[in-house]
Amino acid sequence: MRKFFIIPLLLGATTLFAGTVVYDNGAPNQQSGNEMTEWVQSEDFTLAQTTTITGVNFWTIEFGSGYAGSIWYSIYTDNGGQPSVATPVAGDFSQAADLTRNATGNIVSDIFTEYAFSFNIQPFVALAGKTYWLALHNGALDNTDRAEVYWETTNPNATATGHEFDLTADGGSWFDNGDQHAFQLTVPEPATLALFGAGLIGLGLMRRRQK
Repeated sequence: MRKFFIIPLLLGATTLFAGTVVYDNGAPNQQSGNEMTEWVQSEDFTLAQTTTITGVNFWTIEFGSGYAGSIWYSIYTDNGGQPSVATPVAGDFSQAADLTRNATGNIVSDIFTEYAFSFNIQPFVALAGKTYWLALHNGALDNTDRAEVYWETTNPNATATGHEFDLTADGGSWFDNGDQHAFQLTVPEPATLALFGAGLIGLGLMRRRQK
């Protein structure tokens, strides 16, 4: 089975991420997850305002040492309620950049460890009111042996449930897995943008002085 259910035993502190959250699909609920090594897992999102997305936060629950050391991602447009693999708008299954992975301190069912991930993506403009799909995989797509690394669920919300693709099935296709998954989309912090702008202004002043 690609899915499991668990009962939380210890809840630790929340891990803080860099970047301003512009979309939040919900917090991790320490209840279940969907395996993301044999399967590619995906979740939909729709923004109210046109926004240039630059980062992703998400959570896993893991057993053992199955993490491949990298996360590969893609963002697709929507095709009738599932990802349209013919029209990637970012990533097209690229390795996530500037990836961080930290244990949150939550241990579930004595054996599963929760991790918080954050990474940068190829910036893309998400148009207001348009549905996209974030697809994630543990390692490169040729890493297909089930590794007990699960994209953690969140509580049900008003969006569509996640879809998954079995990389080991001949002629496979996307299937609705019936779950919502915890993730966030981010843009750079306003302070970071302000510092960047100040740096550009400083460069301009230096150039003027050098003339």
